[in-house]
Amino acid sequence: MQRPIDPSTPIHVAVKETVAALEDCHPTQLGSLDMAVDGERLDAVLDTAPEELPMLFQYCGYTVTVDDTGTLCVEN
Repeated sequence: MQRPIDPSTPIHVAVKETVAALEDCHPTQLGSLDMAVDGERLDAVLDTAPEELPMLFQYCGYTVTVDDTGTLCVEN
């Protein structure tokens, strides 16, 4: 699943909401995102130097990628 991230939504929230939609559950039912990635760094990804992107990590069995355009990609 690929989608643009709404600039008014923190990226960590968008990640949890997207994975929860794929899992057909509420975001609070998922494991801690902090165990997979630094939440502050994730939320600041749009301010990250381009050579450090895309940000890639594993969360709840999915590969999550966030790029400098604010596109979130969650793959199984």
